[in-house]
Amino acid sequence: MRLNHLDILEQCFRDKIFGYNKEDVDTFLHLVAEDFKEIIEELDLLKKKIDQENKNTDEFNEQAAHKNGERQKEPKEITSDIIQEKAKRIINAAHKQANKHTKKAEDELSTLKKEIEKIKQEKIKLIEAIKVSAIKSLASHKRSK
Repeated sequence: MRLNHLDILEQCFRDKIFGYNKEDVDTFLHLVAEDFKEIIEELDLLKKKIDQENKNTDEFNEQAAHKNGERQKEPKEITSDIIQEKAKRIINAAHKQANKHTKKAEDELSTLKKEIEKIKQEKIKLIEAIKVSAIKSLASHKRSK
């Protein structure tokens, strides 16, 4: 990721005639930076949760293996079939977790895309309002001369 919320907050724009209202741009950048920061924090939290879930799964597997070892009076021979079956169960569990996280990420992405589209529409409206305002201002200025 190239930007962080501080990069957005510290971005400066040069003044131009008939440019954007500096306060509006600053306000919008503050909102974007805050959302950006929250998304990064949420992503970090989700990564920590995934790590914790993986740790819990490992502990559970170790406990189950230990209990299975206690229950068996005779040592069971480990065969390739047993290893393959265990690998299949682990892979299936991983697929379920991945699908769960993928679905959540897709939902968040969809929400973000909708918000971006809404912001784009607002931008178009603002640009049109600025153009109309500029034209009225020029017309008023010409009439006053």
